[in-house]
Amino acid sequence: MRQRVTAAVGLIALIALVFALNFYRMPVVALSLGPMEDVLARLKVEGSRVYDSEGKLYLTSVGIDDNVRFYEALLDMANRDVQLLPRAQLYPDEQSPTDIDKENVALMDRSKETATVVALREVGYRIQPSGVEVTQVVSGAPADGKLLAGDKIRQADGHAVASIEQVRKAINRHRVGERVAFRVDRGRTQKDVSVQVQEADNQPRVGILLRDLFPELPVKVSIQTQNNIGGPSAGLMFTLSIIDKLTPGDLTGGRRIAGTGEIGLDGAVLPVGGVAEKLIAVHRLGVTTFFIPADNCTGVRGQVPDGVRLVKVSTIEDALRFLRDPKVAATAPGC
Repeated sequence: MRQRVTAAVGLIALIALVFALNFYRMPVVALSLGPMEDVLARLKVEGSRVYDSEGKLYLTSVGIDDNVRFYEALLDMANRDVQLLPRAQLYPDEQSPTDIDKENVALMDRSKETATVVALREVGYRIQPSGVEVTQVVSGAPADGKLLAGDKIRQADGHAVASIEQVRKAINRHRVGERVAFRVDRGRTQKDVSVQVQEADNQPRVGILLRDLFPELPVKVSIQTQNNIGGPSAGLMFTLSIIDKLTPGDLTGGRRIAGTGEIGLDGAVLPVGGVAEKLIAVHRLGVTTFFIPADNCTGVRGQVPDGVRLVKVSTIEDALRFLRDPKVAATAPGC
């Protein structure tokens, strides 16, 4: 009798454990194939003549599941199209899914703005920043508790500043231990803040991330992406598409080209995540040319589908030379 009771209790405990595991959230995120969109078809321009193209310029994306349960993780491990990563590798522990979604939307909006500025400069417009904003304060850094995300820096050491470059120069004039005097707009008020300089990466730093602000641009560009795509990784393809729309001729030459990469205001193409998943999606759509940031090359070795040609780019100029010059295209370096 006692053995039956013990067996029954064990069975109930096992059932309870199996049931509980169904609700256990794993400390991982699942990366999967995301949608691809032809940016040229999503792009609208006001204030300039536009030109049509025969080909397509695809942005690529990655699906991210931040709510992976135990049994879902088991299925994902058996799925070659899904990659599991530690959650902390992508998101700080304190970030909620809502915060993550808001951040990705903001990053996408900034990516579109940066792409527009880079493209307009490329086609001949002189675009200068009109202000600089704090986007993040590094925890534990000298600026922590003194400057806040959203602060607009108006002065540094009594001199007006209107760009990241000017703020950096003001900080770089100081030695470690000295203080930088900032004047910032915070909401509707103006505050004076003194921040001590520390050394980081052999450079004077105060522990803030910044972004340039721009006045109303001479050409209005809107890109209506679908499928809730967020983040900065479409910046390269946004920039190329805007340039193509604003210049005579057809950069695509009738080709279907995909790519990824964050775009910097200096035209640099910066590395992004999820490239292996993007390559699978590209292959399945039948696209054979893929722009990849140079710093992503190492991470995709051995993972490139047959028939997909990688074109390594470090700057927007690298991609434009490939598109404009058949000779360059024929010999462009891959990974």
